[in-house]
Amino acid sequence: MDLSEKGWFSELLKSKKPQPPKEVLENKSEFIYKTIQPSGLMYGHPILPKEYVSEEFLALDPSEKLKVVLLDGFVKTAVFPSDAVIPTDPDEYVSFMAKVIVEFYENAYPDSNVKFTSFWGKKLSHEEIVEKIINDRLNATQQHTFWGSFFNNSLLFLDVFFFGEWLAHPENLRDSLMEQRDQTHQLLLEVMIAASYADSMVQEEEKELFVQLLDSVQISKTRKEHLYKLLEQGHSLDKIDLSKLDEWILRKYFLELAILFVWADQIVTEEEKTFINQLGKKLGFDDYEIERSMAAIESFVVTNWGKVSFLQERNNFNVISEQFIKRISKVVNKNKEMISLEIRESKELMQLLVKSTKEDLTPEEQIFVRNQLIDILKILPTFVIIALPGSFLTLPLLMKILPDSALPSSFRKKK
Repeated sequence: MDLSEKGWFSELLKSKKPQPPKEVLENKSEFIYKTIQPSGLMYGHPILPKEYVSEEFLALDPSEKLKVVLLDGFVKTAVFPSDAVIPTDPDEYVSFMAKVIVEFYENAYPDSNVKFTSFWGKKLSHEEIVEKIINDRLNATQQHTFWGSFFNNSLLFLDVFFFGEWLAHPENLRDSLMEQRDQTHQLLLEVMIAASYADSMVQEEEKELFVQLLDSVQISKTRKEHLYKLLEQGHSLDKIDLSKLDEWILRKYFLELAILFVWADQIVTEEEKTFINQLGKKLGFDDYEIERSMAAIESFVVTNWGKVSFLQERNNFNVISEQFIKRISKVVNKNKEMISLEIRESKELMQLLVKSTKEDLTPEEQIFVRNQLIDILKILPTFVIIALPGSFLTLPLLMKILPDSALPSSFRKKK
């Protein structure tokens, strides 16, 4: 598939199912997090969703993958109850999504000069217009520097979030929603500036990077001037009012982006650890939720190590994987009684664990045991909405992590 050619929008959308399972409608924030966080959109690094893992999609370059991930995000945030009736016919669904995405960007970025006619004066369809809008939007986020691309790409998550909110709100409330979006952009930049000042004075090079970010972010001149001033004078968390961030998913996004921001150079100072803890508390999260966000970032990294080049350039995989193993072990030990109960209730799993003490399991049996143990981990509160790195969690590693008390007595002796 060539995403640089006309028609890519319709081609991608026709295969999508516009309605989610009914159970996800109960908690919109957690559904958005669970389905979008593994895609890397929140962190500015696109990872193709499972339904796109095929040869033609894997061959796409990062900017084209970002296009797929962004559109997938629009689909997933558009499924919640709203005044708009979402059609189920594939052609009607494509037309509907094109129309509402165009209307959203007209409202969200009124200065972007959306064109409804071609160079020759021909009236463009909504599908043609939305392709141009998304292409222009992605071009605007591309920066020559790593941090420029990282931050601007991560802002696309806010496009996705506020698109869902915009679609769910009646027309008379949409203008205030766009003001909320601009305020969210400003607060996020304030947090990043405060994070830069967490352990020392910001170096001149870092300031120049922030200036580039501020130049590219589409917010009002007044807000930009305020942020330039903070960058020069210094900023701290105690001066930032985050009380208006009432959506759980936005608060989670702020925390995890800040974690990645301070952690991406591998060396996390004590001052930066304190900053993350203070930010989490300021966002209304307890120690457990902060720990869960740390695990989410580490899981994303170990899962996608080979797919995101900046991770390999800026970090040591062994350091990160060891941190993640320690974090999983800590969670597992806290929940060893629940794990033990789940293992005992799976008759086939118990039989295979006992069998493994007497003879080697077949490859198929090993796969079954591994998958069963990962499924058990997924029911632990910490990992309910975090995508665990399946390929990283090998059977020997799982055996190492699981506490002895959770395993059959005969297995403990062998272990």
